[in-house]
Amino acid sequence: MHMHNPPAPDSPVPASPAPPDPDTAVPVPAELRTLVRDCLDDLDSLVGRYVAEVSAFEGYESTVTPDDLRDTARPCFELLLRLIGGLPVSEELRGVPGRLGRRRADQGVPLEQLLRAVRMDFRVLWTAMMERTEPADLPGLTCGAVRVWEAVEFHTVQVHAAYLDQIAVLAREQERERTALMGRLLSSDGRDQRLVTQAATLLQVSAQSDFTVAIAPPEFQQGLRRAVSSLPPDQITHLQQHNGMLVLVARLPRAAHTPPVPAWLDGTPCAVGPVARGLARVPDVVRMTEAIAATLDGEVTGPVTLSEAWMPVAVARLGTMAQALADSVLSGLDPLPPYERERLLTAVAAYCETGSIAETARVLYCHRNTVLNRLNRFTELTGYRATSPAEAATVLFALHCARIRDGQGLSGGSGRPQGLTSAAERS
Repeated sequence: MHMHNPPAPDSPVPASPAPPDPDTAVPVPAELRTLVRDCLDDLDSLVGRYVAEVSAFEGYESTVTPDDLRDTARPCFELLLRLIGGLPVSEELRGVPGRLGRRRADQGVPLEQLLRAVRMDFRVLWTAMMERTEPADLPGLTCGAVRVWEAVEFHTVQVHAAYLDQIAVLAREQERERTALMGRLLSSDGRDQRLVTQAATLLQVSAQSDFTVAIAPPEFQQGLRRAVSSLPPDQITHLQQHNGMLVLVARLPRAAHTPPVPAWLDGTPCAVGPVARGLARVPDVVRMTEAIAATLDGEVTGPVTLSEAWMPVAVARLGTMAQALADSVLSGLDPLPPYERERLLTAVAAYCETGSIAETARVLYCHRNTVLNRLNRFTELTGYRATSPAEAATVLFALHCARIRDGQGLSGGSGRPQGLTSAAERS
């Protein structure tokens, strides 16, 4: 379901600067190397100062324990000091930034706070070095500031990259878990409360919320994806392939009256089911919506609801009974030439849609007496009156059945059989 947790950060990771090279042509000043060795001998002091500063950071105080901070800070400071002093760095130490970034991602530390904490290394190191430098030697120490900053920045970029990589991994794992769980829910009867609760937790919604279900067959899936991608991040949605179609489940805002089709689906060809009152109702609504989606054709230009598609859905469900109904209602027209049969059916369908002789005449570009004659002729041959609402409903349903029987398909969003009006306009 955008339904989902916030996506993993997709900002590009900055290019990683090269670490200070122990073999660089610019030698490390002897004074700086001495300071580095002094600090290495006093790592506990640096770590203690760092923990005192960072443990109060927002995002750390309730997530990362002081012991964790100490355990991760010690190798970080050792790595930084060795880089600054041009001392040998083991492979174990070179992997420290990556392990730190992945660990903080797993713990859910916000990236902004992580980078703030990592850059605190510079302040702690620089303060320690200044405290160990005589006033007269401070000008010389400033020459080493660039090297200190380069080491910290290299470390920071490596932590940043590892963090984003791990967030992406976690997002993919969570999406796979959500997809698998939702697949189970959509295939269920909705009565397994444990499954419903698990799905609600993963989707971060209340199981009692209202949901819209929209389904797109393959030819309309891109449009449905576009509609979802335009939603604000706080709109909880979940997209998933199910039974060969793209299923959207979207949480609806609480309202006294919930419209069946959200405004953001306007202009998106898809099937939309009744509002699901609670997550447990979603599987049933999905099956209803799949039945609607199976009737969509290439002429659909927007959402099609059950109230609009019930007739083609019912025809599809009747199977051979649909053919029998078409024959029982329309067999009286069989002796007619095809063009005359089509003219009568078009007049009947147009009248059933408008309910007005005058409007039907306007739509068909003919005289009102012509319309009356065609309706009377239809009644004479079939025994059904298009002017009777109950009989008109039977006739329209039979027309849909006939279109299926003749292999002409169904209209996706209209109660009128596809193509009849256009045939009349040609007559």
